[in-house]
Amino acid sequence: MLVQRLEQYRNEIKQRKRLDETKRKVEVLRKQLNERKKQMYGKKMSSPKKKPTGLSAKQKTLPKSLQKKIVASKKKK
Repeated sequence: MLVQRLEQYRNEIKQRKRLDETKRKVEVLRKQLNERKKQMYGKKMSSPKKKPTGLSAKQKTLPKSLQKKIVASKKKK
């Protein structure tokens, strides 16, 4: 019984070590990817700008269908 528990613990430790190794590899790959992106797009990386919706903060909490109606009515004016 003790031998079985020891074997279980060994297996768990091995799995944890593998997990740690894969986490390290993922971190390295992420850093490499970020470096490649910087080289491709330059040092300045920005996301595309969103178009202004013309809605107030309170109106943005409304359902999408109502938001569309409000924007449509504003375009008519």
